[in-house]
Amino acid sequence: MADFLSLHTALSGILAARAGVETTSHNVANAHSTGYTRQRVTQLSREYGHQTSYGTIGTGTTIDGISRARNEFLDMRVRAGLGLAAGLDVRASLLGRVEEALAEPELGIGAALADTWNAFEELSLSPTDPAARRNVIATLQALTTRINTVAESWNRVASDAQVSIQQDIGEVNRLLQEVAGLNEAIRRSSGLATPNDLYDRRDLALDRLAALIGATSREMEDGTVKVSVGGLTLVQGDRASEISWNADDLTIGHVSGVDVQPGGAIAEYQRFLAEDLAARQATFDQFVTHLVETLNSRHNAGTYGPGQSGADLFDPAATAFTLTLLVTDPYELAASGDPFATHDGGNAASLAALREEPVPGDGRTLDQIWREIVTDIGVSARTALDAASAQAGLQSAAELARMGAHGVSIDEEMVALIEYQHAYQASARVMTAVDELLDQLITRTGLVGR
Repeated sequence: MADFLSLHTALSGILAARAGVETTSHNVANAHSTGYTRQRVTQLSREYGHQTSYGTIGTGTTIDGISRARNEFLDMRVRAGLGLAAGLDVRASLLGRVEEALAEPELGIGAALADTWNAFEELSLSPTDPAARRNVIATLQALTTRINTVAESWNRVASDAQVSIQQDIGEVNRLLQEVAGLNEAIRRSSGLATPNDLYDRRDLALDRLAALIGATSREMEDGTVKVSVGGLTLVQGDRASEISWNADDLTIGHVSGVDVQPGGAIAEYQRFLAEDLAARQATFDQFVTHLVETLNSRHNAGTYGPGQSGADLFDPAATAFTLTLLVTDPYELAASGDPFATHDGGNAASLAALREEPVPGDGRTLDQIWREIVTDIGVSARTALDAASAQAGLQSAAELARMGAHGVSIDEEMVALIEYQHAYQASARVMTAVDELLDQLITRTGLVGR
């Protein structure tokens, strides 16, 4: 009986080694698969043994399961960083585009303003020179075009942000449905086998949700995960609650009627549209209002002929997005003071002096106002870029730590493969030895003395 028991013991070792070889093969095949988690065979000694007069003999090993080398703490650390890193990247990218649209200093509004003051100064010295008058009109048109170009570029950035957030919302809803489906598949298969590959797919989706919207997850007793954003549940078991983007009030809706407070990339898109860009557009509008009011007022004080007062240079109702130059005839430029004198360039000199004169009610010159706008945008863009770079370094370290715990090392798998191979050979050798013993017992018993 003991010899037959040894055969079963050796067989259990062979089966365990074979499972180890197959699992190692699976690891090696998926070494470069995105989101794959290294798997290991978990073995336990059999609970029951063979009782003898001198003690209990073990009866081999049993396979307890195939586990994933997954660390929940590292997952939480990486996912928290994913949302922050994705948000900072979005913020840096959007503010960078806002700054690029300014085209400062060579091709920006600051240079166009300087050209405008210079043109008025030249006109003040030669008020009857047609070339000087045409130069003023050209610089004013260039200033108008540059202001409208910046405004249109910012509008395109806002439009692109709207498209991006709508696409991300669509991807979030798809991922929520995927997680809900994987929850159901995992719950159905958990009683039969360990669905490790389904867990990997779900973890990959959870990582992406963390980056897009700052989603957090908690594993339930039945193997499913509960996904939440800002305290609102988006996935519970096999049910997913889709979210929606409201472009009118820049909010994200939930089926409960409560607005979702997102994180990740979507939060920064929302913040950019609702706060960052809106505040800068308001400041830009205020600058244009000062520019229009100041130039119009000063031009109205002059004359371009006997009894002919200067008209508004710009549409007084215009904003940064609709700025229009009204005076396009060079001979209607009110270069002279009142009363009119042919060679009087006093009003043109007064317009040129706006380079140094503060705006009424503000205390800053137009150039100073614009430089502060440019500086504020530049500092914000640079700060966002530095923050994104710093977070990228931290996120890379977190990813490497998780990869070290979860990822597949080919060298480690080769060592494990050799170990399982030797275990298989040793168990097979035990079976051969037992077989030889049985052969001796069966074929030689009773032959002594013959």
